[in-house]
Amino acid sequence: MTSVQLIDREPEMASLRNAASQAAAGVPQLVVVWGRRRVGKTFLLSHFVKDQRAVFFGATQQAQGVELSRLADAVRRDLGDQAADLAGGSFASWEAALRFFAALASEQPLVVVLDEVPYLTASTQGFASVVQAVWDHLPAGTRLTLVLCGSAIGMMEAMIGGGGALRGRPTLTLRLSPIEPVPARAFLPKLGPAAFLEAYAACGGYPLHLRAWDQHAGHEANLLRLAGAPGGILLEDAESMLAEELTHAGGYARVLAAIGRGRTRFAQIASESDQRIERPLEILMRAGLISKRLPVGAPRGARATYEIADPYLAFWFSVLYSDIPQIEAGQGRAVLSRRNPSWQRHLGAVFEDAARAHARRLAMLGELPSDLVIDRWWATSGEPCEMDVLGIRGTRSVLLGEARWQSRPLGARELAQLQAKVARVPRAVEPPIFALWGRGGVQDAIRSKNVLGFDTQDVLTP
Repeated sequence: MTSVQLIDREPEMASLRNAASQAAAGVPQLVVVWGRRRVGKTFLLSHFVKDQRAVFFGATQQAQGVELSRLADAVRRDLGDQAADLAGGSFASWEAALRFFAALASEQPLVVVLDEVPYLTASTQGFASVVQAVWDHLPAGTRLTLVLCGSAIGMMEAMIGGGGALRGRPTLTLRLSPIEPVPARAFLPKLGPAAFLEAYAACGGYPLHLRAWDQHAGHEANLLRLAGAPGGILLEDAESMLAEELTHAGGYARVLAAIGRGRTRFAQIASESDQRIERPLEILMRAGLISKRLPVGAPRGARATYEIADPYLAFWFSVLYSDIPQIEAGQGRAVLSRRNPSWQRHLGAVFEDAARAHARRLAMLGELPSDLVIDRWWATSGEPCEMDVLGIRGTRSVLLGEARWQSRPLGARELAQLQAKVARVPRAVEPPIFALWGRGGVQDAIRSKNVLGFDTQDVLTP
């Protein structure tokens, strides 16, 4: 159905193909695929079905009768006139449609993909219960793989979670997350590592965003076109993503905006958003939109911080959100210029995340001690002190690292600043391993057995 390459979805594809193989052997499969809009669910499933006997149906926000008529058209398109004629040209109900697919799968394997299922739950009362009733009474040996796919994560969770009509029925559930920086680089292979990280900081791990980024233009031109102009995909997409997950009530946007402005502690967020935030924080964390962070090896009672878990949404809230009316009025260039300090801080945060991921890969490869637990750290008492990368073994600090998004190579000054923090981290071993990650790399003169240096190319190496 498409000739564009599928990137970084090999495990998910293998799981889908295994499910289809089981269905072909007479064990019917109910598959649920979910994830945020733009994450590539439809693209993955289109690749999956291209070598299968399959019906691929994308729901719209229309009445039940219209959707059933469109489903009959999809049957004719994908299976041919003979199969469509067996259906009588249309379906009276979703129960009739699902039983029809079960009959078609009685002797030959059939894959049926229902994409954007939340639209069907809106247009057909009790849709999940209809699926349950049909699924629970499938004839033995039915060779059907039914895939339910949706972007409204909360609604999909409600269908299959405790109390949901489909609880315990799915044979496979796949939750697709945005693509991580290292594999995402395949979308923009012509960009150097630093330029790619700029693109990733704005686009996040969303394939459609990354494909919209012009590899022959600089980040300023791309930001102006995609985020600083009315209708730009990076300007528009966040609102539709959030609308599928969150109601307008509840103050969720105010909480996200406060975090985007750097208010990361509970009291700061509550003050900035001017509301009670216990329930909004819980909902936002459940949706995967924010994450609650504690310093690695934190003592009991340490205060948590909250951060927007998605680079694209963090960019949108920290750089664009407050000035959307000005951008829509044609002042995007001025807004992006004024918001450049926020953009640079966001780039620094994305680079720090990439450095931590790189340190974890080095530990997995045995190039750092494999028993290290690696994450951020900050002091929970006394004078403020932060560590971008801290690796601990038990209660001892073994790896101390800093990541700096600066073009000048890091040298003796940055190393001395890092070494000065040894006394503040939890029980540092003697000697610890020091590591520096720099956009412009690290000077060779400071490297040694216990001083490691990395650049953006290293950070993006698998």
